[in-house]
Amino acid sequence: MKNYKMNFLELQVTLGLCIVFLLRMLGVFSILPILSKYGLNLNYGNKFLVGLSASIYAITQMIFQIPFGILSDKFNRKQIIIFGLFIFFIGSIIAANSNSIWGLIIGRGVQGSGAISGVSMALLSDFVRKENRTKSISAIGASFAFSFLISIVFGAFIIKKFSFSFIFWFSSIFSVICILIIFFIIPKSKINRCQKKIQFFCFKNIIYFLNMKFCRFYFSIFCLHFLLTMHFLIIPHELEINGLMINYHWIIYLITIIFSFFVLYFILFYIKFSSYFKNIIEICILFIFLSSLILLFLNKNLFYLILSLQIFFIAFNILEVILPSYLSKEISTNSYKGSIMSIYSTSQYLGISLGGIINGWLCTFLDILYIFIFELCLIFLWFIFNYFCKK
Repeated sequence: MKNYKMNFLELQVTLGLCIVFLLRMLGVFSILPILSKYGLNLNYGNKFLVGLSASIYAITQMIFQIPFGILSDKFNRKQIIIFGLFIFFIGSIIAANSNSIWGLIIGRGVQGSGAISGVSMALLSDFVRKENRTKSISAIGASFAFSFLISIVFGAFIIKKFSFSFIFWFSSIFSVICILIIFFIIPKSKINRCQKKIQFFCFKNIIYFLNMKFCRFYFSIFCLHFLLTMHFLIIPHELEINGLMINYHWIIYLITIIFSFFVLYFILFYIKFSSYFKNIIEICILFIFLSSLILLFLNKNLFYLILSLQIFFIAFNILEVILPSYLSKEISTNSYKGSIMSIYSTSQYLGISLGGIINGWLCTFLDILYIFIFELCLIFLWFIFNYFCKK
């Protein structure tokens, strides 16, 4: 009979990587709720460049995820992760010392070049047994979601107490802490890299990676983070227009964070005992659609803006945890788990990058209502694509 309890080594690796993900993404996400306002105050700042600065991190992440994953299959994964965190540290220093929007873009671009998400998932699979990987991946997903929600309050607090550049100084400190965790807490994998010759660009493997059952999750995480980035380049401005000063935004974010996490843990507990939630992904997509409908028709009312934000957060948190967990169950072989998770991470950062760029571009010639209509069309396409891929 199999033992489904995680042993000490599995817990050590899982918790260590959870902390690394949380701290690293805390430094990345903290800028999102305030960038649309403070980015315009930097030298040469305009709406398009602010959108680019929000998404350039994800662009370089998207470019380097798969190369980092391939390197990790040939060399020591710990060394690759530490190298990526050091690159993130350099990018944080560049952004912290910049007074122009171009310096911010360069700094965030360098930050994103340290693309270690896929490598971290592969390292996790080296230590965690197959029957416990869903638990570990769900924990990583939860830490990712939690880091985003904390960052909303954290960014507002830093701006209030210090200044815009201090967000990047804290990011550099977090990256050093992450390096120490990887170096001292995460053990070295004993898997022989010479025996793991995965031909990533083999036509047969590419066909396997692009299987529709995987594409469902690739496209879902893409849409989720595309909408996330668009929302947080729009909603802070809308809240301010409706009378809520930016210094008080963190209160709204904190309330929605706490409530959404209560809902998240209730859902995760209930899923274990009910087959009703086998369609949880589709249900969350419909909730996000409802959130955008409220933004379209009731965006001039502060209460409904907050309600829309709450609905979006609930669905976002659930999907952030559920998607990687469900994806891991669909992968029939361990040989390509790292590669598939790297493609998943690439899709995630592609969504973030395009969300920022397209939002900045659309804002230059479209009214805000048309942007909400654009979001609704994307969510409808997401639901249809997910439905047919599942069938």
